[in-house]
Amino acid sequence: MRRPGYADIDMSGHPHKAVPAAPGSDRGLRADARRNRERVLRTAQRLFATEGLGVSLDEIARRADVGPGTVHRHFPTKEALYLAVATDQLERLVAEAEALAATDDPTALFTLLSRMMANGAENAAVKSALAAAEFDLRTAAPNVAADLTRHVADLLGRAHASGIVRDDVTVDEVMALVAGAFAAIRHAGAETSPERSAHLARLILDGLRSQPR
Repeated sequence: MRRPGYADIDMSGHPHKAVPAAPGSDRGLRADARRNRERVLRTAQRLFATEGLGVSLDEIARRADVGPGTVHRHFPTKEALYLAVATDQLERLVAEAEALAATDDPTALFTLLSRMMANGAENAAVKSALAAAEFDLRTAAPNVAADLTRHVADLLGRAHASGIVRDDVTVDEVMALVAGAFAAIRHAGAETSPERSAHLARLILDGLRSQPR
């Protein structure tokens, strides 16, 4: 049975159906085109989080200080941009996970899971839109999704060895808790409050910690 991954879960914890990957990869792009694409992604992620999904592609282009044609060339539809933003955020989480894996910190698991939950809150609107359209990040970035789950499993193993996490917790259960955190943050209306979403994340993560005997 395939192990569930971060990219498999929407805000309610339900699996997505697979659809063709959206265009917009930066592979093969010139350096200037790659920089423009990165600027558009950063701007879109910020605007979707702060102003909602109604922001037009042309407005994103204006705020990113690029021409409308640049945005439409990389992302011909809003759905393509949603998927690119979500995939980009997943890649950034993997980079954070790799950096944490290179340390000897036994608490790195909690650092990574906190960041994953915060990312879910920051990108709640995009994740909801992808879930509604039944987009599946596994189709667009299967290796990235698998890498993130693998890093979670490795950090969980380190936490188990150090005795700071419950010994009966599996990686499947950890990933389910991340999905549950997304749902809890949304249910509490805490997507736009980093303080409240972080508090909810801490409550959930405390359940993973080993208890004094």
